[in-house]
Amino acid sequence: MRERLAAALLALLLCASPALAAPEPEAAVVDDETAVAEEDFETPGKDWVPGYQEVTGQAVNVSEGDLQATVVNGVLRPMRGYIPLEVTLYNPGSTPRAVSIRVESQRVGRSQVATRQVEVGPRQRLSAWIPVASTAQGGLVRVQSPGGSFRPFNFYSVDPTGQPMLVLGSEQTFESGTKLPRVKEKPKLSVRFIAPQDAPRELALYVGHPMVVVAGDVTALPADVWSALEAYASTGGYLILLRPPRDVVGRLPLLTQTPKGVVPYGFGRVRVCGKAEECGAALLADVNLMEEASLGHVGLVAPAGPPPSWERSFGNSHMLSDGQVALLPGVQAPVGRFLLLITLFVLAVGPGGLALARRKGPVALLIAVPSVALVTCLAIVAWSVLVEGFSIHASRYSLTWLDRDRDRALTASIGGYYANLEPEGVRLPAQAALLGPDLNWDEQAMEADWTNGMVVKGGFLPSRSYREWGEVAVLPSRARLTVRREGNALRVQNALGAPLAEGYVRLDGKLWDLPALADGAEGEASLAHASIGKVSFTWVVGFPEHVKSRFSRVPWDTLDAPLPEGGFAAKLEGAGQTPLSALPAELHEGMHFVHGRVDGP
Repeated sequence: MRERLAAALLALLLCASPALAAPEPEAAVVDDETAVAEEDFETPGKDWVPGYQEVTGQAVNVSEGDLQATVVNGVLRPMRGYIPLEVTLYNPGSTPRAVSIRVESQRVGRSQVATRQVEVGPRQRLSAWIPVASTAQGGLVRVQSPGGSFRPFNFYSVDPTGQPMLVLGSEQTFESGTKLPRVKEKPKLSVRFIAPQDAPRELALYVGHPMVVVAGDVTALPADVWSALEAYASTGGYLILLRPPRDVVGRLPLLTQTPKGVVPYGFGRVRVCGKAEECGAALLADVNLMEEASLGHVGLVAPAGPPPSWERSFGNSHMLSDGQVALLPGVQAPVGRFLLLITLFVLAVGPGGLALARRKGPVALLIAVPSVALVTCLAIVAWSVLVEGFSIHASRYSLTWLDRDRDRALTASIGGYYANLEPEGVRLPAQAALLGPDLNWDEQAMEADWTNGMVVKGGFLPSRSYREWGEVAVLPSRARLTVRREGNALRVQNALGAPLAEGYVRLDGKLWDLPALADGAEGEASLAHASIGKVSFTWVVGFPEHVKSRFSRVPWDTLDAPLPEGGFAAKLEGAGQTPLSALPAELHEGMHFVHGRVDGP
């Protein structure tokens, strides 16, 4: 009995213990591991979650007397352009308060300064937006008011985990309009929510975001907010309407019919959503396309900046990043000529000075050496004055969509600038944005005031330095091209504000060649050659290769439609039609392409 019991216990132990059990065949274990490895290799994007994550920060509140101020730390940083930094002010008193806001962001030892002056009325809560360069990782906020000043705030920015998105509306409205879930890790979208009534009014605060969503009622947005959003879409942005209004065509004037899905809009795109599930899936599909096509960068123009400091320290001879060619030739300092003058100076005071001392004595040498040094310095100064001068040198290139129905111009421009002396400053309106290079923009110490548009007070163009700046703008414009019939001939009057070099116009089903005309001049168009077939805006644009690389983000495929009846595409010369064109400069080259509709007979 005892032996049978012992045998039964031994059998149970052998079955229960994996160490004592019979091992599985070795080949089966290897096959299982290989299968797991192959499965993980075939789905590299499996870790990403199809949802969104809200980028929230910690609110810092301070008060000075009656006035209260709040800054939220940890703001979402867009890929380029400007970080929208919100300073919320509340005045519970019965008298208005003037408030000055100054943001100092510093990196690599150089500071970017942005200021704004606002007035907070009695018992008013006001959101003041300060555009901060997207290269800033943090900085200091100083708020001052007559009679007192707040302690400085610290702020920092957060890099997005997924594709950055700005949402005007609540989280609940966004979820109901897209059916996208909120996730904790590895989201496809990094979202910042902004109350529609407090949304920014300037184009610069939207232009760096690849996508902007209006989650709520479009008709409830303030007029100036909607104007900035429409400018954002028409100058290369991607605007998404979760709840489109019935009069969407009236609110988006470049549309000719009620859109469905995503449609081109000027230089940008607009998505009009229908069902929530379909809209959410479409947004995720758009994000995937951006990632696959490496379109994470946004904006129509891409100015080139100086090479990184580590490249310069290793003796990189390229003047610009990625080895790009400058838009303005001959902007390097004349090192060779200066070295020649310095070599002549060394020979004069070296062997020449020794010979002079032997012949005339030490007194002559004491007189000759300072004299030769003075002549050398005067020669260098004379070269700078007579050859380079004190004016600004520039090359400017642009694309313009002329909206004659609303007398405005949608423009994207790039320019290269060089000056011996720094200009006093430049001014841009609210619906215009100044864009620096994607890289190393933080190496430029620039100061700007955003009280009424953008006023650059310093650092725009340091002396004896080459800089490239991009612009996107929606500006009022009376520019037009007028045509009229005279028998079988077609007369053309150039009122585009610049010399007309060449172009085409389609009228009465025929394609006409535009003559070269000075601004305000009139001439006769001729029928285009029969061999010329489809002519589109893209077909006319002929930038040099080093210039076209700066416009690589332009959606050329959406501009490749043939000219419609009454449409024209033209090449202009001169300074262009953007805010920086008012900057006095000696123009090396001006090349501008305009697309629009003629004022017909």
